[in-house]
Amino acid sequence: MALSEELQSRLRDFFSFSKQEISGLIVAVLITGFIFSFRDWGVETLDFTLGLRNMFIVSFIAALSFFLRISMQKIFALSEGYKTEFKVWWTGLIIAFIVAFVSEGRIPLVIIGASVSSFMVKQRLGEFRYGFSHSDNATIALWGVLGSLIIATLFAVGLNFAPQSYFFSKGLLLNLLMALCALIPLPQLEGLQIYFGSRLQYSLGIIAAFLAGILLITKTTWGLIITIVVGACIGIIFLLKK
Repeated sequence: MALSEELQSRLRDFFSFSKQEISGLIVAVLITGFIFSFRDWGVETLDFTLGLRNMFIVSFIAALSFFLRISMQKIFALSEGYKTEFKVWWTGLIIAFIVAFVSEGRIPLVIIGASVSSFMVKQRLGEFRYGFSHSDNATIALWGVLGSLIIATLFAVGLNFAPQSYFFSKGLLLNLLMALCALIPLPQLEGLQIYFGSRLQYSLGIIAAFLAGILLITKTTWGLIITIVVGACIGIIFLLKK
């Protein structure tokens, strides 16, 4: 892992979102916003104004969540000498859209794609075993899952202070489902990268996602506190290991 000064230099030179990433994520944000607001377009009759308002709120949540999640992956990747780019899975977006229609919004999915890492020759000089590491690649992919769980925890904190908030409630649900869906072992999702890179990390990812999901979905203060404490302990252990 790069020192703080070196990491700052790498972020200044290489941290960015390409035009292809931005255009793909815009479509993913709009589709995700529609899927997660599908059942919020009125109670008994269609309310177009209310529906558009809710879709805008969820789209904003999706945009914020996707940006923070992918940024965490990019930052960690640069610290290890890799450049990460997010690849949208267009078929996955279509599948999620169709499932939302068929289930009338009862089964929202977040299968938008995955981050793909490439080897940076100069930035990997001096690193252990120098070349491309499948274990490092798994950790970069895992940061997508952990990122979603961290963001979900932040929304849970907000929900703890505003229990009736539509914004915090949808943000919590969206990020928990995004963490779980990312672990599906398909070539277009990060689950397969984690599985082949490290079985241990894949198992830990599943445990972390389900544990955080169970604790946070209860919307209790104790569940939130336990999630934060366990997450902090895991983060400290990870930093010490590095």
